[in-house]
Amino acid sequence: MILAVDAYNLAADRRGMGRYVRQVFHGLRALGEIDVRLIVRNKRAGGSLGSEFSYPLMEARDLRRDRADAVWYPWNGMRFDPHAPAVATIYDPFAFMFPHRNFIARRREQQPILRAVREASAIATISQWSAAELQARFGIDPARIAIAPPAVEAFWHPVPPERESPYVLFVAGPDERKNARILFEAFESAFEDDAVELIVAGDLNRGAEAAFARMHTKKSRVRPDDRELRGLYSGALAVTVPSLAEGFGLPVIEAMACGAPVIASDAAALPEACAGAAWLADPHDPLAWRDALRRIYVDSDLRARLRETSLARTAALDPLAPARILLGLLNDLAQPRHKDLR
Repeated sequence: MILAVDAYNLAADRRGMGRYVRQVFHGLRALGEIDVRLIVRNKRAGGSLGSEFSYPLMEARDLRRDRADAVWYPWNGMRFDPHAPAVATIYDPFAFMFPHRNFIARRREQQPILRAVREASAIATISQWSAAELQARFGIDPARIAIAPPAVEAFWHPVPPERESPYVLFVAGPDERKNARILFEAFESAFEDDAVELIVAGDLNRGAEAAFARMHTKKSRVRPDDRELRGLYSGALAVTVPSLAEGFGLPVIEAMACGAPVIASDAAALPEACAGAAWLADPHDPLAWRDALRRIYVDSDLRARLRETSLARTAALDPLAPARILLGLLNDLAQPRHKDLR
């Protein structure tokens, strides 16, 4: 099978969707029996992708002549014609649940999703929660949706912690749904002295930046690479995911694979991602988050149990599952085309 993959965002995106796509490529290489080609905006400017993945490069216009058996769109929608059966991965409905305030940006996010809902041969998503939300919002036939949750790469495993003093880690993001301010309020209430540090990894939006600046407790900001992030996961008292909504929550399973106790919201797909291995708290209740933080700090037995459940949860994940599910879906779509050619 020849699979052409929309790689427009692949070079720049190394978190979230980019991590997921790389997981799938790793699995496809392990499973074999598929010829992958990367669709880039300009082949002459796409050399870094060719060297990273060793896949041939093509442009969208080449699909008219060098047709693929199937095309995979892994970036929340379709942005060019596939000229073949197409699978679009839509990770979540957040472009509609939390629409951008700017009309042009909102249209740029929403239109590819709407096109995929109309035109894709099949839709893939990453959780039961996302599947149900997409079905309800767009009226998609459940038989047209496949669920391929993220796995966790072998890179994510416990390593010796680099910090001796206790800290709580928050992997941040600029979206309001990341709910940073609830965590900051809860942390300051839980630790009025400097007993525990809050480490924020990543970017914050303007409101969360202001709330972080007002905090009087011990705190720091970092922008770690993956090796540094693995060390932070491994040594944390707890990794916190206070989001109002996540389509899955990749930091949850990365942190768990490193043996971190996880405190996560009991909202959207996070209970599904945690699979009973985390402390869940109401994302609207700062007192619940304060109590969870305090309890994990003082209760070493609880921390040990959560570390055990974290490692057990991620050990049960099949690293090839995302690729295997996608490949099965693509084979089903490509078979009628092969019959027609005969």
